[in-house]
Amino acid sequence: MTIQVLIATMNQTDYLLLDRMKINSDAVVVNQCNEESQTVLNYRGHTVLWINTTERGLSKSRNMAIRNATADICMLADDDMEYHADYTDIVCSAFNNISADIISFQVCGIEQQFKKYSNKSCAISHMKSMKIASVEIAFRRDIFIANDIMFDEIIGAGTEFMMGEENAMLLQCLHKKMKIYYEPKQIANLHIGNSSWFTERNKQFFTGKGAAFAAMKTPFTSLLILQWALRKRALYKQSISTYEAIKAMQKGKKMYLQKVKEIMK
Repeated sequence: MTIQVLIATMNQTDYLLLDRMKINSDAVVVNQCNEESQTVLNYRGHTVLWINTTERGLSKSRNMAIRNATADICMLADDDMEYHADYTDIVCSAFNNISADIISFQVCGIEQQFKKYSNKSCAISHMKSMKIASVEIAFRRDIFIANDIMFDEIIGAGTEFMMGEENAMLLQCLHKKMKIYYEPKQIANLHIGNSSWFTERNKQFFTGKGAAFAAMKTPFTSLLILQWALRKRALYKQSISTYEAIKAMQKGKKMYLQKVKEIMK
């Protein structure tokens, strides 16, 4: 079973990123910068395809990495991760023992807690899929290709709707009856950093959230918006009212649907 780490990054001027991330397998790196080029590296006995691209947007980078991947199992990665030395063994063992198309693993924060994890493995339902982050995901590449699974390029970092691309993608997989599981094994650590768009839950954040819900392509988008606004009120009540939060999310939903219409013309 072969593994590739699919890394989305920006403005890298050398290959030291691979050292910082402690890569111990083959990889595909998509580096958003100001040139177009491809280089194949021999990195400590592993093959790394390094793609420089002028395209912008995290979803576009992820899709480019998937199209250029060749391994049996692919892992989604950001450039602020540090992998454990045995991550390939953990991931291969999980796919050998679990009948799954996608498996999510544990990634722990370095500066602060990333999230709380269950100690029990389980199947991932529609609701649970909304709590999974892209850096936790490994998947069978051939199943993605066969089912034409791609990230929605209207949403995600680098677009006006800056979040939710992994959750929309996972729901797409569930709609196509693919099997998603969670395995309580840690594969990497993650630098949390200080992302202002995430900590400052302002109207831009909520517009993006509404667009992300719309991208999930469910008839219950408005219900998802309402329940999220009520359930997460403690997180944002100091910044914005519940009414304004819902209004901004509904605006994001309409903006997303309008963009889809424009693309389909």
